[in-house]
Amino acid sequence: MRPRSWADAAAAAAALLVVSSLVACGIPADSQPRALASKDIPFDLLAPSTTVATPGTPGARASISVYLVGITGLVPVSREVREPATLPEALNSLLAGPTDAEVTNGLRTAISAQTSVSAGAVGFGVGTVDLGGAFGQVGGQEQILAVAQLVFTATSVPGIVKVQFTLAGRPVEVPAGDGTLTQGPLGRSDFPSLGG
Repeated sequence: MRPRSWADAAAAAAALLVVSSLVACGIPADSQPRALASKDIPFDLLAPSTTVATPGTPGARASISVYLVGITGLVPVSREVREPATLPEALNSLLAGPTDAEVTNGLRTAISAQTSVSAGAVGFGVGTVDLGGAFGQVGGQEQILAVAQLVFTATSVPGIVKVQFTLAGRPVEVPAGDGTLTQGPLGRSDFPSLGG
């Protein structure tokens, strides 16, 4: 029987070629394991292996900086969080306060123990930090330091360059480094005397 067209004949020939190539490239099966000569093993399989934690691997950790108050301004200290580092984890690490060793070294926090904050959406490089009611109980220079700690810590998270502060989901005024109140997003450059 003749093929109906040259296209059918070409397709049949291509299929036959693929099948014969697969059969010719097959790996023979051995009935028992056998040792291979090192020259037959791909080079990268002989190299020593190292285990690298990748994002999403259970137990993978990332290092972030939280900012505490020192004698001359803010001081970054390292904290380990689950990978990938997120704004909620950075804020939780900051709210945990300084370790005993950090206190011994003269570091402290301006954020009161009663303060609660929560992380909101992150978009276009701006992370949202919703302040609890107790945050407003601190005033003056201590409030500036507390806001700066939150800004510097939040911007240590990859992808965040500024912070929008809210209260119950609505923009709220907070002080910048010079004491002026603003409802706009704040970045590290708004606190030049504290480190940046």
